[in-house]
Amino acid sequence: MPEDVELSLNILEGFLNVIEFIALCISVTTFFFIMLNKFSKALKRLLAPYGLRLWQRLRALFVCRRSPLKKRAFLEFALLKSGGRPLPSAQWKAIVNEFKAHYVEGSREQVYVLENCTPLLGEAFAAAVLAYFRFFSDPGVRKAFGMQEGEPMRWVTTLRIEEAYATPTCLLTGLLARYEENWGDFIRRYISTAYIADADEDGQALILSEELYMTFAWLLWGPSYELEHTSYWSGLCQLSFGDESNSVPAVAAPAVAPAIAERFNGNAGKRYGELMTADLALYEGSAYLKGLRAGVLPEEAYFYDKVQEQLPFFLQIDACRPCEGYKAKKYYCTAYVWLLFELEDEERYDFQPENSLAFFEHANLTDKATYLFLTETLLRKAVLHFERVFSDPKYAKRKYRFVCAFNRDIEQKFAEAFARRAQAGDALAPAFAERILPQPKRTPANAFAAFDEFFSRTERYSFMEVDIKDNRTVSDLANFYAEVYMECFPDADERESFDNLLKYLKNAEESTAYNYHIVLAKDEKGTVIAGGIFDYFKRTNAGIIEFIAVRQNLQSGGVGSAMYRHILTALAGDAFRNGKSGADYVFCEIEDPACNAAPVKKYLYFWDKYKFRRIGMRYIQPALSGAQKPVHGLWLVVSALGGEDEIPCETVLGVIADYMRYAMGIPSPEASEEYRAMARELAASPAAKLFPLLEK
Repeated sequence: MPEDVELSLNILEGFLNVIEFIALCISVTTFFFIMLNKFSKALKRLLAPYGLRLWQRLRALFVCRRSPLKKRAFLEFALLKSGGRPLPSAQWKAIVNEFKAHYVEGSREQVYVLENCTPLLGEAFAAAVLAYFRFFSDPGVRKAFGMQEGEPMRWVTTLRIEEAYATPTCLLTGLLARYEENWGDFIRRYISTAYIADADEDGQALILSEELYMTFAWLLWGPSYELEHTSYWSGLCQLSFGDESNSVPAVAAPAVAPAIAERFNGNAGKRYGELMTADLALYEGSAYLKGLRAGVLPEEAYFYDKVQEQLPFFLQIDACRPCEGYKAKKYYCTAYVWLLFELEDEERYDFQPENSLAFFEHANLTDKATYLFLTETLLRKAVLHFERVFSDPKYAKRKYRFVCAFNRDIEQKFAEAFARRAQAGDALAPAFAERILPQPKRTPANAFAAFDEFFSRTERYSFMEVDIKDNRTVSDLANFYAEVYMECFPDADERESFDNLLKYLKNAEESTAYNYHIVLAKDEKGTVIAGGIFDYFKRTNAGIIEFIAVRQNLQSGGVGSAMYRHILTALAGDAFRNGKSGADYVFCEIEDPACNAAPVKKYLYFWDKYKFRRIGMRYIQPALSGAQKPVHGLWLVVSALGGEDEIPCETVLGVIADYMRYAMGIPSPEASEEYRAMARELAASPAAKLFPLLEK
């Protein structure tokens, strides 16, 4: 009997060992299935960052186990539900359950219904879609999910927007940023540009600050521009919900584009756009644009490129039907109606955003009466503004050129309204006839591209210090000298030779009394766009900026300010290495405005902004070589970091002596006639007074 019990126990133990082995195999197999399964990787890569945890991933694996199509559909469903934002675990459980009810087995078309376009807006959703397409760019992943070679990168889910107000326009949000704009940078750019807007002494060269404000206000929310759709249309439009800023760009497929264009044209008598229910396919942006580009009008390629810059996807309208009933009749969708002008400069062809003027009104596009009323208000506003400007003798020479308008209809109304005003027969009629130029110099896309560059260029350059031992940086210095420096210093007596710059770099390496810097700014293409030369003198713990030079077409765009900030950082490093907490003073040579023939002394506003003040003395720059003459038409200005109203004359003379000795190559500054003349003037008082650069 005991033998039988022992045998039974051994058999049971063996059976349990087999069961345990099988369970272990199942666990190992399950583990590797979870870890190595492409769908599991997709769930972890694309959805785990938004809160999808292991248990819900297992549920999704089980729900979608049989169909590659269903797996992709789940990923897309989850991205739409989450919007690319983290969700709690309970919501992910609900999403898995909702998907089981949503998915139609055996159907190749999976439709996700949206009430409006707002779930597709914002950087979070765009980033989630970008991650999706990046994951599926791998050939192995595409094969595992049943995607054929050469199949376009698109969602299997069709998006149906029930309320999509379609207009043949493109939102120009790209003029500033993406949907979530950086307001701080925008406001700083306005303040920086407006700072000098009213400095035009004869009222001709610069836009007025109130005009600049209207342009910035127009840009703030991102206006739209109407694309050609009456004779030939590449299909780009926007689908809005209530306002143009709440919109997504979409491209009408060739099969539906003629019908949509016909609806746009047929609505001209009652409304601007069309309220529709639209079925959309979501494509990866770059590949879709490549296939579309052949059918895009060349002058409108800019707008398609802007969509690709803003979003990683394109939405294609594959089907649509007009909405009927009371909602369609009483719907509203607002957008700016606008006119854009520029201050005429006969010597320039390129568009300058800082010299542009926009008039705008926020109109309801779905109601023809309000659209027409606000269009007329827009024209009247423009006429009233120009009447005020033209009646002021200070602006007697100012001319304005028309750039473009929201659409061709408003452009035509502008031409008619201003022609009537020019024929009015009153005292201002000749001004409207002669000083409003109706013919644009360029296409609208060129103007919009200039806005893009204006608002982004300050972030697209890097700084580089010239090293005499580095031939690459010396070569860049040569380019800067020929293309920027020579243009900024036309007076040969003020200009250092290129050989002297190299000599000063070499001399600085052999001295412990001072630091000599040449810094260049390069854009993203590697072109040198600006440069600055400055020195730090250890004896006086002071820096002197010899100059900051920026390519003329980039001036007043923030490059000089960034260079100045870079210089201050470098001087602080020099002072720190000299055992100081920072430089006590920063000096600079600038041109005496009395000797400057330019009507606008923009450089004064630049240095005044950084608290520089003129030293009360007649400054004389010694001759830079035997072939050059001393320069008398300069000011020596200083930024006293402590905010003093005067500066010790001993400090001023010490800085001048060091500057002449080290930066100009004059061995004995005290023996030069120019130095002695300045020393005699400063000897009358222990401290020199500091005066503002501008009349307050």
